Amino acid sequence: MRRSLIKKLAYIVLAAIAVLLVIVLIRAFSPEPPFDEIERAREAIAAARDHNAVIYAPRIFREARSFYDSAMIAIRRENDRFALSRDYEQARSFAVLAEKKAAEATATTISRSNDLKANLEKEIKRLNSEISAFENVFLSMPLPQDIKKKHARGKLLVKEAAIDLEKERYVNGNVKITEANDYISGAYTLARKELKNYFNSYADWQAWATSTIVDSRKTGSYAILVEKIPGRCYLYQAGKKKYTFNAEFGSNWIGDKKVKGDMATPEGKYIVTKKLSGGATKYHKALMINYPNKQDIEEFNDRIKRGVIPADARIGDMIEIHGDGGKGGNWTQGCVALKNNDIDILYKYVSTGTPVTIIGSTLTLDEFLSKR
Repeated sequence: MRRSLIKKLAYIVLAAIAVLLVIVLIRAFSPEPPFDEIERAREAIAAARDHNAVIYAPRIFREARSFYDSAMIAIRRENDRFALSRDYEQARSFAVLAEKKAAEATATTISRSNDLKANLEKEIKRLNSEISAFENVFLSMPLPQDIKKKHARGKLLVKEAAIDLEKERYVNGNVKITEANDYISGAYTLARKELKNYFNSYADWQAWATSTIVDSRKTGSYAILVEKIPGRCYLYQAGKKKYTFNAEFGSNWIGDKKVKGDMATPEGKYIVTKKLSGGATKYHKALMINYPNKQDIEEFNDRIKRGVIPADARIGDMIEIHGDGGKGGNWTQGCVALKNNDIDILYKYVSTGTPVTIIGSTLTLDEFLSKR
């Protein structure tokens, strides 16, 4: 009985050894999953993600993720098979491809990111220069609100793009800078068109200015020439420029005066009709001119006939060259404002009947823009 028990125990031990041996042999000869390749692929994908490849190289990054997922699926499929029949080569190939694609995504991201950064820096600098140019030329002009809004919107987008640049959000910044360019260039185009339309009267301005100076030379008398661009008032004597003063105009100074209350300063040839000082004027001293003259009245009536202005509109009056200027902007209701010490000089030399010519500019449009 004892011998039989020992014999059974011996069989059990031998069977256990055999099973253990089989397990050892299976493990020894079973292929290992590509752990190293999988880990390298995972690290490469993580590095690409950290570089924002999902933004700068989305297609390549998706390919890397797809190869990685395919590798994991292949590993799980092989793990479900009998150990000795497993084959991890496909999983290994997918893992290698995932690592390569992730590295490509990182390299592409760095390149595109640098390009976008450089472009963003260049465009911000260029548009800030255009903003300054626009404001230097047009900021003081009474532009339509839609033009001002376009410029303001573009300027805001450039500031937002600069913040994106600082925070390394280059894609967002480039989207904003592209939109900003549309607004800023659009505002400039419309504003320049407004100014170009205004300068259509340049030939008339030149003729008026020339005749005023020539008449002053012939008679040896004083004459006043006012130009809106740039805002200047000149006193001529015998055809020679004697004094130059800075001048300010009506808040709606572009173009000729059309109706009472339009805040526009008239353009044309006038004369001084009255000199006011002391309690006769609230503007220190003033020189009243004969606006509206005969031509102004004819043009006003013609505009009513053509329906350009309402039938019940009234023509303006009480236009002066007066003091209290120097405010740094165009603020009057249609008059020409000078600093008090300047109107003192002008008041001293002129008299009733002195010619007063008001024009847009003695410069051509191109000359004016080239000086800005």
